[in-house]
Amino acid sequence: MRVVFDTNILLSAFLTKGGVAQQLFVRAIAVHAVLSSEYILREAHEKLSDKLKVPEPTVVFFMRYLRARMTVFDFPDKVERIDFEDLKDVPILYFLEKAGAHYFVTGDKKLLALKKHKQTLFLSLREALELL
Repeated sequence: MRVVFDTNILLSAFLTKGGVAQQLFVRAIAVHAVLSSEYILREAHEKLSDKLKVPEPTVVFFMRYLRARMTVFDFPDKVERIDFEDLKDVPILYFLEKAGAHYFVTGDKKLLALKKHKQTLFLSLREALELL
């Protein structure tokens, strides 16, 4: 299965040692093809550096860790053909579609409300734990 984690789930996996998100991520990379995009990784880098003030060497380590364990795609950030109210999620929806993701693990209530986009099922962390 092709699995994508949203930025906040990735950050939770990194920042909460032994937490549910970390356990799920470790299990997913062992069993599934875990995908990400440059857009998601840029957002993770910005949140760690700017918002959470994580030291840059730690951020660099995390980004290298992710890149070594995931297949990372680079799609355009500006995509106008998907209609969704939160414009910063449109590149993610486009990525999920083009990458052929089966599951998207997110805590975003607006995205979870969609339940599905094309072939991708949207899962909460709890749902992903049960399914993956």
